[in-house]
Amino acid sequence: MRIMIHSNAPFVPSGYGAQVRLLLPRLAEMGHDVVVSSFYGVSGSPINWKDWLILPAGQNDFGVDTIIPHADTYGADLILTLMDFWQLARVAPSLRGRRLAAWLPNDCSPLGQPDRQVLEASGAVPIAMSTFGLGNMREAGFEQAMYVPHAVDLEVFRPPADRIEMRESLNLPTDKFIIGICAANRDGLRKGFPEQFKAFARFHRAHPDSLLMVHSVAQSRGGLDLFELAGDMGIADQVIISEPYAQITGIMEPYVIADWYGCLDVLSSCSYGEGFGLPVLEAQACGTPVIATDCSAMSELVAGTGWLVRGQPFWNPTHRAWWKRPDVDAIVKAYEKAYAERGTARSKRRQGQCVEFAAGYSSPAVAAEFWAPALKTLEEM
Repeated sequence: MRIMIHSNAPFVPSGYGAQVRLLLPRLAEMGHDVVVSSFYGVSGSPINWKDWLILPAGQNDFGVDTIIPHADTYGADLILTLMDFWQLARVAPSLRGRRLAAWLPNDCSPLGQPDRQVLEASGAVPIAMSTFGLGNMREAGFEQAMYVPHAVDLEVFRPPADRIEMRESLNLPTDKFIIGICAANRDGLRKGFPEQFKAFARFHRAHPDSLLMVHSVAQSRGGLDLFELAGDMGIADQVIISEPYAQITGIMEPYVIADWYGCLDVLSSCSYGEGFGLPVLEAQACGTPVIATDCSAMSELVAGTGWLVRGQPFWNPTHRAWWKRPDVDAIVKAYEKAYAERGTARSKRRQGQCVEFAAGYSSPAVAAEFWAPALKTLEEM
């Protein structure tokens, strides 16, 4: 088939960009001809990146003005979107009748009303990123829904040879218990920064040998001021936030993030909901266990390898469905458990279990087990 992927450009340092980058060679190996319709990452004119044509964004957000013209110009047999699909509401009726598959996140329960409406209007075949999302889609009446998880690049994300040496190479203290948060700072709610900062403040009072490292843009449009938040929580001197320039310009190489994961004792990913939650998988591929909210995709990515924390239902008025707000007391207890386990034989076993679990999501494994049969079904439709 001639497949057009509508998403971030493959070199964009985002979760979607990473998935497009991993998927392109796998689709080519299956014999498909692929082009990328990039609504973020390229503008002005098409470019050739490695062996693939990357078509540019248009004048409107999420490519609502380019997705159909790009597909017609390229002669796409299949349009595969990887995005918040509800953002295509304006052109959904015009997409009906085309071979269209929507690989979309679902981080709330039940399936959000905007996603449901755009799926119905466009006639797209939904592809869930998690079994949680698959269940919600089928409960919403989309019986043809498929499941294809995100993948991780195990050539990049792997355990460091020596965690102490890794810390020393990055000028980090070797005697601290380091908790990390890796999350986009684009709104004031979903990633649970206030709850996790508050939990760390309480934990740090009991354990002064602890440090919080945050990989995010500290000050961004629509997000929180993380420097201000750390000051409000009384932990400004105990928080290290990644510098912004390399993040916002896209020049930070993936191995830098892998080294960052390798310095952590535990990753804290206590958000209100995740469509997939790629940092949860990347951290485990580096042998770093994860603490996450027991909801959405996180439950299936952390169960058995890390610690899940309880939360309370939180109504999302945009999606008209439920998120889960993480409980601060539960986060603190999970931090305590990870701290108590540090340096023990159980900790070593857990690190190995994390690596073994992440190996099941390698790009070749996901392509063979999930993409090959999914594309065969779509081609036959």
